[in-house]
Amino acid sequence: MIYVNQKQLDQVEYLIEQSCRGHHVLFDAEIIRQAFSKAQKEELEEDDESSQETIEKHIENLILQPTLVSKRAYLENLTIDTRDRVVRTYFSIVENNLFEALKFSQ
Repeated sequence: MIYVNQKQLDQVEYLIEQSCRGHHVLFDAEIIRQAFSKAQKEELEEDDESSQETIEKHIENLILQPTLVSKRAYLENLTIDTRDRVVRTYFSIVENNLFEALKFSQ
């Protein structure tokens, strides 16, 4: 469980809302392409539980960064493989938000 203040929550909601609209302010297009080009290869590999926990911790740390600039800097300091997994996890969150919005609107 992660605890965030209202400002952090508002910022996360804004980022997800923008991503749902196709405007990905956290990631450059090349980073997104790279993350998903590797995804097909990695889908065959099982992620172990500790690896998933590590990615979740990076997502939490990303959320806790106070500004967009610091969020992007945090991502730049990750290894490429870790960053790619964080990107894919972020997009899974966005996708889940889109599905929830569709269910809610029906």
